[in-house]
Amino acid sequence: MNTVLVLVLVYNVIVIGGIGLYLARREKLAGRIPDLATGGRDAGLAMFSVTLAITYLGSAHVYGLMEMSFELGAIALWFCFAHTILMCVICLGTGPWVRRLGCATIPELVGRMYGPQMRTYVACIGAMVVFGLVTLETQTLGIGIAAISGWSLGWSAVLGALLGTAYVTVGGIKQTMWVNLINAIVMYGSIIIAGIYLSTVLPEGWEGVRQHYIDSGQEFKLSMFGTPDLMVGFSLAAVFSVVFSQSVNQQGMAAAMSARDEKVIRRSLWIAAPINGLFGVFPVLCGLAAATIPEFAQLGPKLAAATMVVELLPTWLVVLLQAGFVGALLSTFAMSALAPATIFSKDIVGATVQGGLSPSRERQLIRRVILIVGGLAAALTFFNQPSVIRGITWLFAWLAPLFFIIVAGLFWKRSTVAAFAVVISAWVANCVWSISPAKQAVVASFPGLGALENAHISAAVACVLTLLLFGMSRRSEPALFASLHSDDVDGSVA
Repeated sequence: MNTVLVLVLVYNVIVIGGIGLYLARREKLAGRIPDLATGGRDAGLAMFSVTLAITYLGSAHVYGLMEMSFELGAIALWFCFAHTILMCVICLGTGPWVRRLGCATIPELVGRMYGPQMRTYVACIGAMVVFGLVTLETQTLGIGIAAISGWSLGWSAVLGALLGTAYVTVGGIKQTMWVNLINAIVMYGSIIIAGIYLSTVLPEGWEGVRQHYIDSGQEFKLSMFGTPDLMVGFSLAAVFSVVFSQSVNQQGMAAAMSARDEKVIRRSLWIAAPINGLFGVFPVLCGLAAATIPEFAQLGPKLAAATMVVELLPTWLVVLLQAGFVGALLSTFAMSALAPATIFSKDIVGATVQGGLSPSRERQLIRRVILIVGGLAAALTFFNQPSVIRGITWLFAWLAPLFFIIVAGLFWKRSTVAAFAVVISAWVANCVWSISPAKQAVVASFPGLGALENAHISAAVACVLTLLLFGMSRRSEPALFASLHSDDVDGSVA
């Protein structure tokens, strides 16, 4: 085991273990049972904004962007732009909405609008999607550890999964928030220094990187607009999939549900958006540079840039950088593992128990599910290592219809029949578009659809059907916010 790996592990053990034990001791002295899911709903501006930003700085932003820029070029930055838009939507829209309603999960919110059966369906799909995200986070944790240790990707992923489960198991979301605060400082300080230092150690500097793409006839890789096909097939797909799915995903909404109040969520936009949006510049530059250096390019898109960083930078800077990267990945892994555990305990098990589970039983169940999810994700990484960003955008397409029925149910009207039809139709369309023969058959009849990805299809079907079916529905109830406002008015008058 080399020095870099030892120091990175020591850093994470001290930070994760120290904070976890401190919070557990504080809760024990106060005689409270830790609320793993929402952390007592008292997160302030600093902890909430940093956690929201870093929750979405995971596999795709770190090694996923390195992999994607290696293959496609600077157009990979559109994945970052999509997340900046996402920060705006969460901080000004969906985040304050769920905090106002006091829900603990997205399925619970959907169930309040469309009934218990819809809650169960959404819980199953949501848990499936977030488990898929956990497997991708595990893979990229493995990539980072493999780059600094020389171990195989499979065993590196096992170590990453162990760290990730420890990240959240002891203190839940509150532990994750405190660790995020420390990791954010380390991460941003290290990437700024590393970006400057890297310009001095590249064989021909950044100018040499630029000239390589010009000489090889791949100048389009230097532009964030790439080619028209990439703009439609990658950039717009990234925006569609990220904004319409992640704005109602349990990961981000779990952070919003833990905020002290709506004001904290809105004000956090000025911190969360820059922290999240600017991060992707460094990994994109690393991917572009690694593809121009033969000794690293031969390693392929998954390991080229990660290995280049380890080989070219001094040990002390590699330790800081990898500690920050691993910290960002662990944060997303932790929130991703907490999400299906929370959904399972509250929406599948808890929903069948009169009055819900007791705090102690809920805590035990969440911890057990986190351990199971982490173990399964590590095992799957041995057998399947898909493209990170493409895998993520496919998973996001499953959640896109939830955005439309949630917005409609909160502000327009509620129709359980229409909501069922919207989500089932969008999910069927997503399945059809995932099967090559079926997709080719549709494209043969409508050639213009060939450039569209799953995210486009899922969002488009959900949007059109929401407007059509909700508009035509005659048996509907008032929007949830309108109904709550009416009850408040009636109560005050009475």
